[in-house]
Amino acid sequence: MPAKLTYFPVKGAAELTRYIAAYGSIDYEDNRIKGDVWGTMKATSPLGNVPILTMEDGSEYSQSVAIARYFANKAGIAGQTEDEKLHADMIVDLVRSDMMPLLVKTHFEKDEEKKKTMAAEARQKIDAWLAKVEANCVKGESSILASGLSWADIALFNIVTDLFHIVDMQLGPQYTKLQAVIAKVGEEPKIKEWIEKRPVTPM
Repeated sequence: MPAKLTYFPVKGAAELTRYIAAYGSIDYEDNRIKGDVWGTMKATSPLGNVPILTMEDGSEYSQSVAIARYFANKAGIAGQTEDEKLHADMIVDLVRSDMMPLLVKTHFEKDEEKKKTMAAEARQKIDAWLAKVEANCVKGESSILASGLSWADIALFNIVTDLFHIVDMQLGPQYTKLQAVIAKVGEEPKIKEWIEKRPVTPM
């Protein structure tokens, strides 16, 4: 049996792994559970959160970035050298540890006026980070790494195409290098195939 990825029926923290698995043709079970099911699983889960990766031998692992990195290594897109791995990790950490929490927190804010303020602040912070990435971090012709496509590119694609809408944001035309990165990922046949067949969810 293939490994099982357990998460809620949304893109959220598991979609980066799903993209990587699609790109690398990695077989896995996409186990989407509802809140009541998670309630019965939480106490015995590795760290009390999802996603959870269950291996063939029954061992379980948590933390979304660790799981995505595991799949990236299997797919051969974690970086070709130790320096490239560090560079890719830096971008993935920026996306997942700095950008994504701003978007998720805004999404779940109930007060509409506060939500508008949070969205404006998120756009400002993310734009500043994107400017730094554009200026300093795109090492390939249309990829973060000089060696070609990596999970860093996919992480950027994920947040831009699946989560920027939360704060009514788009990747501006001034980011020509990043536009090329996003376009390259979006043109990958297996990524396109996954997007076409995956369940439609708001985030």
